[in-house]
Amino acid sequence: MKEQFINSVIRNMEPELEVNQLKKLKIVLTINLNHIRVEKENTDLVIYDESGDIAAYKQYFVSMKLRNLSNGTIELAMRTIDAFQRSVKKQYKDVTTQDIRLYIAYRDMKDHLSSATLNRERGCICRFYTWLFEEEYIPKNPAKRVEPIKVEKRLKKAFTPIEVELMRNSCRKPKEKAVFELLLSTGCRVTELTMLAMENYDQQRGTITVIGKGNKERTVFVNARAKVAIDNYLMIKPHFEGSIICGLHGVGTQMTSNGIQKMVKGIAKRAHVAHAHPHKFRRTAATFALKRGMSLNDVRRFLGHTDVDTTLQYIDTSGSDLKLEHEKYVA
Repeated sequence: MKEQFINSVIRNMEPELEVNQLKKLKIVLTINLNHIRVEKENTDLVIYDESGDIAAYKQYFVSMKLRNLSNGTIELAMRTIDAFQRSVKKQYKDVTTQDIRLYIAYRDMKDHLSSATLNRERGCICRFYTWLFEEEYIPKNPAKRVEPIKVEKRLKKAFTPIEVELMRNSCRKPKEKAVFELLLSTGCRVTELTMLAMENYDQQRGTITVIGKGNKERTVFVNARAKVAIDNYLMIKPHFEGSIICGLHGVGTQMTSNGIQKMVKGIAKRAHVAHAHPHKFRRTAATFALKRGMSLNDVRRFLGHTDVDTTLQYIDTSGSDLKLEHEKYVA
């Protein structure tokens, strides 16, 4: 009952407090209630039915937020779990292993999803039901025997230097130029780019402080081309606070991820460059940095990764460079 009370307080305060504040509140409640007995009285004032599916659902996403997972990760999990529950139409305790298997098979046959997308959805659903079981909301774990989906590992391409120049020449407006050069110089995720702020931009040093995945802070760097592009953009949109790149409603608003996606696709279409999206700039920045001599560990720090294995997935080793390196060190 004590833990249920704490979870209820944290869940109700989640819209009002930041992640770090929620963590501190949970610690304070745990410490102060350590020697206090908490019992549920039969009165009109009831905290919450912690055994219900709705309570479990809400508490799961609060727990994800407390683990510093990004909003994008949380929203993806929420959409996937909601879609599964709409399909299965059962209470959590009644869901079976076969229900999960059939849903994945249905998604495969009807929507023709890639193995990577299917496995991601399987993971979202299985993690949710594993958490329900571990937190004792359900008596058994239906996800335990759901097999992972084999995902073919395909080399993800970066832009070639020629493609970069073609797109650079296709930027028509100062805003497009600023977005393009910032993506390539900073290696930011698209959501990070939308949050780059003037207050965090040191124009003299050419650095910007950004909050990335997991609420981790890092410094990204603005090269000469990006600085010139930003300066040109600020000449037509002068401002000293708020987002560096303004949204549709001008100074004080920020671009959306979808807005940047559309902008990049428009630039690429004019340049006749296929398969262009903002995240490909991140892979390109990492690949170019490594090819020009930056150490793998520094590339990891540059991208804001914790694990170097994650960084390796961003490096495009196609072409003759890998063969040249092999001859240099192995032959």
